[in-house]
Amino acid sequence: MTGAPGPAQVRLWSEEVARDPNTLAFLPLAQVYRREGRREAALRLCIRGLERHPTHVEAHYLLGLLYREGGDAVKAFDEWDIALRLDPEHGGSRREIGLLCAERGEWEAAARHLERAAAADPADAAVRDALGRSRASLRAALPEAPAQGASAPVSPAAPAADGTDPWEAAQRDFQAVGTERGVLGAVLLDAQGYVLAGEMRVDGTDRAPEVAAALRGASAEAERALRHLGLGAWQGILVETPETVVRISPVADSMVALAAGRTVPTGWVLRVAARARAVAERLLGGAG
Repeated sequence: MTGAPGPAQVRLWSEEVARDPNTLAFLPLAQVYRREGRREAALRLCIRGLERHPTHVEAHYLLGLLYREGGDAVKAFDEWDIALRLDPEHGGSRREIGLLCAERGEWEAAARHLERAAAADPADAAVRDALGRSRASLRAALPEAPAQGASAPVSPAAPAADGTDPWEAAQRDFQAVGTERGVLGAVLLDAQGYVLAGEMRVDGTDRAPEVAAALRGASAEAERALRHLGLGAWQGILVETPETVVRISPVADSMVALAAGRTVPTGWVLRVAARARAVAERLLGGAG
């Protein structure tokens, strides 16, 4: 295993950063500064480096750690979110976002990220503990069992009889919806506009985070507009662009978005979107 860099190497990095503003040596130098407790110096290096290299995943990850250690969880989350958009498989950013969501009590988002973090590193005790708390909180939030004779929805937060994790099952179901003719994908978004499950692929890239950011607040705006007009609760929105048709539907405090190519018949879009919404309803306990 490679040890910490020696003084000579650190001096070389420092000289290179001073000489060449475009150098990538800013990152290992900032990592050294962080280990030495020089957080402000590391922070300045990261920010300056990202001005030159805005798509540097590890720099966004390190900047998130520095913000978190400085007590700014909001900026930390933003940096890790950017890192995941650039590289959806970046384990460190997914782990940190999952732990942060658990601290905030955002249990659905926490469980989604921590499931993947735990699969990548089963020995991570902090991830296992936070994932256990997230699952327990999701189960506790389910409605109580109805009176005898009433029909009860199946509890999706608890594992199924065959041991299948409900979040993994929902992810598979959303992916299956995305394979339908002309469909780009379907995603479940929470009340804050974060992706809980599903994906939306365009040219091989999952664009779900960008879709989530664009739709953030759409549910609340639709509800306010219809209430103001006295038209009742909203059941769905169909948005058409020259290339795409997007169906947005409310589910409890969340919403489901499905996108398809513009040439796909509207009836088919609505039918497949209803399937995606049914997946979300099962996952969230039948509310919607």
